Amino acid sequence: MVTASKNSPHLPQRSIRLRLQLWFGVLLAGLLVGFGIAVYQLQKIATMTRVDTDLDQRADLVGIAFRGANMRELSHPRDEAGKPPSLLEDPSKPLPAPGARRPPERPYRRPVSLSSSVTNLFVATNVYFYAVWGKENILLAQSAPNARDIPKPQAEGWETRIQHRSRGTWRDAYYFTEMRDCVLVGRDIASDLAGLHLYAWGLAAIGGLILALGLGGGFLFSGLLLRSIHHISDTALRISEGNLSERIPTDDMDCELGQLADVLNATFARLDAAFARQQQFTADAAHELRTPLAVIISDAQTALRRERSPEEYRDTIRACEEAAQDMRRLAESLLELARMDAGGGQEPPTPVDLARLLREHVERIRPLAALRDIQIHLDLAPATVPGHPEQMGRVFTNLLSNAIDYNTPGGSVRVAMRTDPRWAVVTVEDTGTGIDPEDLPHIFDRFYRTSRTRPVADGHSGLGLAICKSILDAHGGQIEASSQPGQGTVFTLRWPWGSRPA
Repeated sequence: MVTASKNSPHLPQRSIRLRLQLWFGVLLAGLLVGFGIAVYQLQKIATMTRVDTDLDQRADLVGIAFRGANMRELSHPRDEAGKPPSLLEDPSKPLPAPGARRPPERPYRRPVSLSSSVTNLFVATNVYFYAVWGKENILLAQSAPNARDIPKPQAEGWETRIQHRSRGTWRDAYYFTEMRDCVLVGRDIASDLAGLHLYAWGLAAIGGLILALGLGGGFLFSGLLLRSIHHISDTALRISEGNLSERIPTDDMDCELGQLADVLNATFARLDAAFARQQQFTADAAHELRTPLAVIISDAQTALRRERSPEEYRDTIRACEEAAQDMRRLAESLLELARMDAGGGQEPPTPVDLARLLREHVERIRPLAALRDIQIHLDLAPATVPGHPEQMGRVFTNLLSNAIDYNTPGGSVRVAMRTDPRWAVVTVEDTGTGIDPEDLPHIFDRFYRTSRTRPVADGHSGLGLAICKSILDAHGGQIEASSQPGQGTVFTLRWPWGSRPA
């Protein structure tokens, strides 16, 4: 079964630009909807407040007119037969039988007529209407016959303040008097509701236009923002294809993207330098291996051209062995450097008595020093640091061997160690030929040999100091060199008290 890779062009890829657009669109739409709803509600409240204020004023006028008309009716009440007030009663009720006990009499209230100054406010237009009910739910005054169809509001306790209600396209203002009569004034608000609907559609149209403009502007802005990212990715792609010298231009980039480009440029620069060092290292290794291989091939071909004496064959085999030994030492050095570069597979560091380790390697190297009449002096303070004894011993062996090989006959080597709060400091000082100032910055480069060391470079591949620096770096330490031509060289090693960095 064939599965598509993660970076397959046929698979949908998440787009930063699309996500920015969606987020910006959702945010803008939410803001516009919230703003539109708030504005619409404010406009609706303002419209209803204006309508209610108008209705409240008319309700007050109707209530005042009703009180006046009602007082006149109660002051001169007469029925059609001219009976006095005590006989005013509901004509629909039957008369009691003679001699029967009469119930308490309750006056019967007839409809009243309001003054023309009030009724004209409602007659002139069909928009407004009014109705007045007595506490007996009898309709006492109305502006039109259809006012009987208006449902009477329900009283809430003894509340006498004006209240409002909506009935479809009608708006009412009503209140109850102290006598529990109900005064209601209303109007048709269909035109006001239509205006509010038109206002809502206008807000929706303006919001849609703003949303469209915002999305368009956001699309252009995100394009400008991501253009630099595309430029960075295109440049990185060209660099990955082999053009390691190319860099990302940062002149017209924003601050954050400029910082990213600077970091990438620094990474590319280190990568370019690493590739250059790798290429140089490969070329130097091939060059170093070519010489012993040429010796082996040449001696073997010479020995095979004709019959040789046993002594000549022995000399040839000895020369081939020496060349093979050089190749072995070079291969071991290359393997050591490769292992240090990989940085993996190391055993955990253990406490190392640095003074004891130095003495052991000095004693091993003394016979070589004695052959050249070179004295080795020790001045060691006690120190124990975490590390790998084999690698640390390799550093001391390389430095001591160099101090003897490049020293003058009858010279001396001084090995000292002191301590400070951060480091255990080891110095290896010789009285040899020294190093020229132009060569000093390069002595830790791989396969580098100075003009002073080339004449005596037998058995030296130019990797010893590079290995020393790699070991010190792996232990979190430091190595430095100072030299004066003709006066000797001093190598300073600093071993940290703490653990090796991860």
